Amino acid sequence: MYHTENPLGSDMPIVVWSPANGRGFDLDGLTRYLADSKDRLSAQLDEHGGVLLRGFDCVRTSDDYQKVLDVVAPDLMDYVGGTSPRKVVNGRIMTATEIPGTYSIPLHQEMSYTDNSPDRISFFCERPATEGGETTIGDMRAITRNMDAAVRARFEAHGGVQLCRNLPLPDRVDARPGVPKTWHEVFATKDRSEAEKVAGKSGWRFEWMEDGSMQLWQEVRPTTRLHPRSGDEVWFNQVHIFSPASALKWAREDGRTEAADRLARALEEAPQLLDHMRYGDGTEIEEADVLHIYDVLTANARPVKWQAGDVLILDNILVAHGRRKFAGDRSVLTALIQHAH
Repeated sequence: MYHTENPLGSDMPIVVWSPANGRGFDLDGLTRYLADSKDRLSAQLDEHGGVLLRGFDCVRTSDDYQKVLDVVAPDLMDYVGGTSPRKVVNGRIMTATEIPGTYSIPLHQEMSYTDNSPDRISFFCERPATEGGETTIGDMRAITRNMDAAVRARFEAHGGVQLCRNLPLPDRVDARPGVPKTWHEVFATKDRSEAEKVAGKSGWRFEWMEDGSMQLWQEVRPTTRLHPRSGDEVWFNQVHIFSPASALKWAREDGRTEAADRLARALEEAPQLLDHMRYGDGTEIEEADVLHIYDVLTANARPVKWQAGDVLILDNILVAHGRRKFAGDRSVLTALIQHAH
């Protein structure tokens, strides 16, 4: 009754479910339908990578969004260890990011730098931007095929990748290029010993720096991941976001000239205070390889122009997501889905 093939473009890795003939449905009716359609929804996520619920006027608030999630994704997870600045709205629903609209966000799979990444991720558009602000999505099966085989082979030969982060104190955030998170935010505590416990439990190595920041080495991760149901093996890491070379290119493409200049100076004067990624064996990654990956992901980004009330569910392995720059009072919320059913 609700499913239509994708009107957003034939190369979009999602399908759209919308009310037939524009009929209105209340929230109880929608949740009943979704409960009856869970198996079909899950199968389409495995096949296509994403499902967009569009045109259901009954989904207006974060509470409405929560009721939809209660049916289609009851196993939500928190964001401890995550890198994007976010605010909790209610329960485990958060703002998608607090990164300013002057930034785009490159395609990425959520928390692919950790062993505890979500199976799926969902977004809800409370208010679209006045200008721009499209969420971009990318088919990771196609993107993986488009990557240079020699580049992939080098990552595999060096044992994957590892993210190293410098997490400052709150009063030092503004002195760092980019939008860094404090260790208070990352570990949801202001207590050093509690932060150390979380890091230890996660298998992360850390060191306290003289300025009160934490240098954190997260787990070594393989560069690809096998989808548990489709069997597809796809690129699954964020080397193109955390490597300074691509961060510099990203800033310049956004037109963030001052940020790019600050980053370039930091690379010369205090590179240890910048987030970066290395191969799993500790050696440095060639800049050309990082920029190749960045370029392939950028070339394969497809925009989804938001409408108020949209709920987008993505398979976090098969489909990457990002964001275009925007102006206006944009409000997009997110929830991380721990287990796919």
